[in-house]
Amino acid sequence: MDTLLPDLVIDFGNIKEPTIFPEEQGKVEVVVSNQGQTTFTGPLTFDIYASTNSVLDDSPLNTLNPKLEGTDELLGNLNARRVDLAPGESRTFTINFADPEFRTPSVVSPGAYHLLAKVDPGNDVVESNETNNVTSAFVSTPGTDVVLDWNSTLFNAIQANNIKLAQGNPEADAALDSRNAAIVHAAIYDAVNAIDQSYSSYFVNIDPSKAAGASLEAAVVGAAYQTLIDLYPGEAAAFEAQRLRSLAEIPDGAAEDAGFNLGVDVANQILKLRENDGLAEAVAVVYTEKPAPGVWRPTPTRGETTPNFGEAVLPGWGNITPFAISSVEDVLQGTRVDGPPSLDSAQYAAELKQVRLLGGLENTDVTRITRTPEQTEIAKFWSYDRLDTFGEPYNLIAQDVALQQGNTLAENARLFALLNFATADAGLVAFDVKYTYNQWRPITGIREGDTDGNPNTIQDTNWQPLLDTPPFPDYIAAHSAIGAAAAQILASFYGTDNISYSIPSQELPGVARSFGSFSEFAQENSISRLYGGIHLPSSNQDGLTAGIAVGNYVFDNILV
Repeated sequence: MDTLLPDLVIDFGNIKEPTIFPEEQGKVEVVVSNQGQTTFTGPLTFDIYASTNSVLDDSPLNTLNPKLEGTDELLGNLNARRVDLAPGESRTFTINFADPEFRTPSVVSPGAYHLLAKVDPGNDVVESNETNNVTSAFVSTPGTDVVLDWNSTLFNAIQANNIKLAQGNPEADAALDSRNAAIVHAAIYDAVNAIDQSYSSYFVNIDPSKAAGASLEAAVVGAAYQTLIDLYPGEAAAFEAQRLRSLAEIPDGAAEDAGFNLGVDVANQILKLRENDGLAEAVAVVYTEKPAPGVWRPTPTRGETTPNFGEAVLPGWGNITPFAISSVEDVLQGTRVDGPPSLDSAQYAAELKQVRLLGGLENTDVTRITRTPEQTEIAKFWSYDRLDTFGEPYNLIAQDVALQQGNTLAENARLFALLNFATADAGLVAFDVKYTYNQWRPITGIREGDTDGNPNTIQDTNWQPLLDTPPFPDYIAAHSAIGAAAAQILASFYGTDNISYSIPSQELPGVARSFGSFSEFAQENSISRLYGGIHLPSSNQDGLTAGIAVGNYVFDNILV
């Protein structure tokens, strides 16, 4: 005779979306029903996750951060001490993200993500069916428009792609992703502007008579969908699902069809424009500089302690066609981005000492680390070193502020185009400068301090940086340049630097930092590389200078 067993099934009820923004906490209902043949009585546990897709991955993740489980982010557990469910009965539980047991998501984008719930995650309950204990729900933060939804879809695709490429080189992927994000938002902007006509076009000019009556929302869908399918074909299923969701929110008819088709047409023209932008040639360039004091050479990059050194990444990236600036030389003209301090200078010795004392992983026989706990948090908060995330947080900052400020769809199309043009071009500028000066990294300078000809530097052969050293030269800091370009675009777009916001971190889920201005985050993002032990202060400062110059150039010269 078969044993009668309960069968616990979980579903979501009402959802008041938690967002990635720490000050905006939501509530979620989970409904547990017993579809088995006998009553269940006992304690129950529920796990809640945030994910970029509807498939739960709660396998152990290779990370030192205990807050992370699997690729998907565990947001918390609800423990019910006693639950009684007869066959056919259900019970609703409310999860409040303001409670200390839960936190808002950190590693998803607010316009498009999934909540997942799992009942009996430890399989403590013997059930007739153990395969139906997980449910998912697609959510989008209230107030988002179709531009923000597709911006989130873009970064979900980047994250999914990065997970697949986790054994590859994350710096190479990040640079390519910045190019792709600029392409997507160029298409979105030109599609919207063809209908809205508020500003100059980026590249594509559509006859106003052909755009008349077309749906703005559908144009965004067509432009985003068509570019993303081309750039990330492996994520086609996610793009198709978002296309259907987006179009379901737009009234059917001629306006929807015209808008979607216009967006596809614009996207194809933007993709054609970037077809021969130097990408293939750039990634084929090989670093050929010979080792010498002060000259970059491969370093222990991913935590290696033996000479398993990473090769130079993207030495030809500065040759890519920019999105907005005329040239690296033009945008840096008049700035003081003119090279690192000489090895024999007092400035170099002082800066290297700062990195050694503030940026080391641990004390050595030679060095005693002086970094504070907050400085350690800052270094990790801004590191974006996790391979299973979308990387740089600047689009998330822009999303937060766009929701806060109540931007229109057309304003968001322009903002995210400017932002992604500036960050892509700032990265290009930074890599051009890096491989012009080929300055060695602090780990090399500190370990080989006996070769620099400077009597004021101290050699420490056992010194390690707090963060892994990226495999490319020190000067200038791309982190600083890209963050400063983003901050400058945001300040220029809103006409003020002084807007307050809070953001989470992909590296430290559950940790948020608050800022009263855009320049404040740019400065903290920059100095984080000193605390991480991977850049000299002058590399950070000149990176900021370069990024500000790029941001100003982009805002003043295109989409005006």
